Amino acid sequence: MGVVKSKRRVLVILGAGASIEYGIPATQKFTDIIETAILGDRWVQNQKGDEAYRTIKRRLKRYLHDPGIVHFEQIYHCAHELIHFSKPSKGIVDEYRPILVPFLRDTSKTTKEGLRALVKKVVEVIYNEVIARCATPAHSVASFGEFLTALEVTSIPRIYTTNYDDFALQAKPDLYTGYDRKGAKETIFDIEGFWQRWNEPSLFFLHGSVHMSYSHQLGQGRFADLVWFDDANEARKSATFNGSGLRKMDGTEVLRSPIVTGLEKLSRLQQRPLPYFYAALTRDMMEADIIYVIGAGLGDLHLNMLLAEARSRPDPAPMLFVDWWDGGFDLDMETPDRKSIEMLHALRINIGGDAPAPTRVDDWLVSADGTSAIWSGGFQAFLRETNQHALVRVALRTRKP
Repeated sequence: MGVVKSKRRVLVILGAGASIEYGIPATQKFTDIIETAILGDRWVQNQKGDEAYRTIKRRLKRYLHDPGIVHFEQIYHCAHELIHFSKPSKGIVDEYRPILVPFLRDTSKTTKEGLRALVKKVVEVIYNEVIARCATPAHSVASFGEFLTALEVTSIPRIYTTNYDDFALQAKPDLYTGYDRKGAKETIFDIEGFWQRWNEPSLFFLHGSVHMSYSHQLGQGRFADLVWFDDANEARKSATFNGSGLRKMDGTEVLRSPIVTGLEKLSRLQQRPLPYFYAALTRDMMEADIIYVIGAGLGDLHLNMLLAEARSRPDPAPMLFVDWWDGGFDLDMETPDRKSIEMLHALRINIGGDAPAPTRVDDWLVSADGTSAIWSGGFQAFLRETNQHALVRVALRTRKP
């Protein structure tokens, strides 16, 4: 954990776009898969979870400006929050009384049982779909492994992913994940060794993984902690939690889930080991000598805030933003979308709009200040074009030791 570094540090942030080309469905396709599963499940129907789904989707379509776009994270969030509109039991202490109940009224006619069934089914489908796609990647992970191995030659790669899949781990199986995976059926978080392994190539799952779930061994001091299963099918067996939720200060609670989804993610990060991952990410942001942001939609504002802090330094680490834009990145930005706005303001990628004209390094756009670059051809093309990657690294300004 010392300040002196023998190698430079590389921070890699992986978002959903890093996994789509391997076969993980995009958000809207995932929504269709989840909807089919919910509406066709007899147990969910028995609990009236299908009615809750239809009601939430119908109301969102009427309410949102773009009625054709209602995705599963919006539906999941609404279902979870509606659970707390029920009046608390008589005599329950104030700390467990949802504080907004006297001010709001739920007219949806959904039931708590239906909403819980809906939320539970969403998590189940995510596990099923991701595990199936991980078993048969649409592309070989070999080039991903070569990219990570090349980083290790001259630096310490620290990889943080918001994805649930294990493609990065398939590409580089020896990455430290916060768990000492030594063949045990389930492995507890390495609470003693986590900070001692600060200078090791690592991969941390910020929103959980299909390999993380709740212990099968009751009474072993693992209650409600997320343990690791090398076999994701074992993790799937305990992916739903029937005990108490994570308490919130407004009297509500967060239903425990080993994967973090929905629109309100911060309250879900109380489960060990997720707070450790975020503490390490905060430090890695500030110590990084170069930052890769790959396939990130920039919809997670808590991550954008950390990236903004790293980029606001007088001598920021250069950033390579890797993603896919149909027709290339829009330099004019006459009608910037939310992602482009976050790129400009939070990540301080001064390319496009009123920024000075960027330079081109083959297919890369490099900002005039030399602190950022954009690749718009997708993750797999980035992995293939190793020569272009090497050239843009040279073109970027090096952070001072």
